[in-house]
Amino acid sequence: MRYELEKYKGQSTRFTCPSCGEKRAFTRYIDTITKTYLGSDIGICNRLIKCGYHRPPRMGECNSPNNNGQIQFAPTKTIIPIKNIDPKYMTPTIGRESNFLKFLGRVFSQDTVGRLVGDYYIAGTKNKEVIFWQIDSMYRVRTGKIIQYDPQTGKRIRRGESNSPNINWVHSALKKQGKLPEKWLLTQCLFGEHLINKYPQKPICLVEGEKTAVIMSGFEPDIIWMATGGVQNLNKERIYPIKNHPIMAFPDLKCFEKWKEKADKINSETGSRIIVSYQLENEATKEEIDQGLDIADFMLKRG
Repeated sequence: MRYELEKYKGQSTRFTCPSCGEKRAFTRYIDTITKTYLGSDIGICNRLIKCGYHRPPRMGECNSPNNNGQIQFAPTKTIIPIKNIDPKYMTPTIGRESNFLKFLGRVFSQDTVGRLVGDYYIAGTKNKEVIFWQIDSMYRVRTGKIIQYDPQTGKRIRRGESNSPNINWVHSALKKQGKLPEKWLLTQCLFGEHLINKYPQKPICLVEGEKTAVIMSGFEPDIIWMATGGVQNLNKERIYPIKNHPIMAFPDLKCFEKWKEKADKINSETGSRIIVSYQLENEATKEEIDQGLDIADFMLKRG
């Protein structure tokens, strides 16, 4: 790729944003052949929520005999058999009452909760657990993640002496019921991936937890919030369907370095443009860092 966003190598590689004026918040594009910066206003602000400035290289702005200033992405082939679940198992569950929906109702207006249910197909079980359906950009239902939350605090309810998280999966339940064959293999996608079809012009922000993505969409509806479902799930297979979109990632506190390492590797392999924000690291107190808060925790805590 001829032009790419400069990799983070300390504060000297981050500049003052030409839009919001924030110091050390602007990442500039560089020419990977000449090793020089492009224009001083060609780049992206890391403060995507508070600013959102992004100007990529455009035709005629870069001296390139090969691509006339257009960004080129290296082709990447992903050969993974995709298994999906019949939507008939999803449809009856959408909008069903859950303790997570009760919590959302305590934070947001009825209209906002309705939008979140419609966008993410938020569903429920008979036990008032929430189902976070994984739906890809071709509207294939990959699986559903089943979690129980406290309706007052929004915290995940843990069980047993091991204090393990109360997480189940729709595909596992269907296998037990004999509705999926035992040899059926799960291939996951990003939670919220399908929204790139509904909102093709919106920027994408990536977080770890599904709950975090939903809550942040309530606070910041002009952004598509997607979730990996776990830091270990940040990989090129999940990023590939959105690789041509600018992506800002917000890792949980204490996870910045791990996400940064993964993001750099994915960018080099797929041509994606993931910027890992260090906004939380800069603004968090020692207590908040110790707690490992995520961006939704910040929004709920600080209003």
